[in-house]
Amino acid sequence: MENKVIKEMEIALSRNALIKKYQYLISKIALQFDNISDARHNLEEVGYLGLLNAVNLYDYKIHKVSFKTYAQILITEEMHQYLLNRNRQIDCPDWLQELNEQVNDFVIQYREKHRCFPQISEIASHFNITDSGVPEILKAREALRETCLSFNRETASESEHLKPDLIKIKNRGYQSFKLPIEDVIVLRRAFKKIREIKKEIFYYLFVLDLNQTKVARTLGISSERGKQIKEELLQNLP
Repeated sequence: MENKVIKEMEIALSRNALIKKYQYLISKIALQFDNISDARHNLEEVGYLGLLNAVNLYDYKIHKVSFKTYAQILITEEMHQYLLNRNRQIDCPDWLQELNEQVNDFVIQYREKHRCFPQISEIASHFNITDSGVPEILKAREALRETCLSFNRETASESEHLKPDLIKIKNRGYQSFKLPIEDVIVLRRAFKKIREIKKEIFYYLFVLDLNQTKVARTLGISSERGKQIKEELLQNLP
């Protein structure tokens, strides 16, 4: 157990050193975006999150480029996506999108107050989640998915490690009158599944014209639950 803690501390120190060494890339890349309406610091803040993703995900065996090059790509893509996403809906689960927006806001506020960027441990502490949970939240960022496609068009299996591991997103400790984040995630995913089941029931009932029993058997739910959802759908039909 002690060796594991020491190893985790060494990894954290190594990551912090990389962040400090290559943080200059953020402002350098932001200067390349000319004629934009957004303030430069907005680009730098999202660029910093691109650097955090680079530090957590870089693997020379996969990316075949230097860390500096990989970091430049992720920082630049994060800035591009920020500008693209201002006026369009991001294809991302609601709860992950909300968490990333909250991380954005925290980085902005932290930088305004301290005149520097927060470390991963400080982000984790602010949201009362474990240090290992922050990288998993950042994996859901649109810019990372776009960059991943450019590196892994031929071998999609190599991008499996880029999928957020939701099990790692946990609270550090209990807070009164507040659900742990892992419970919130389970609930959000359950609500999404309910909505998807309603869509499937609507399709089977009203498009394929299957009877209620067959629909329930197909979806693996009870006939009573199928009947309840059918009645809800009928009530909401125009």
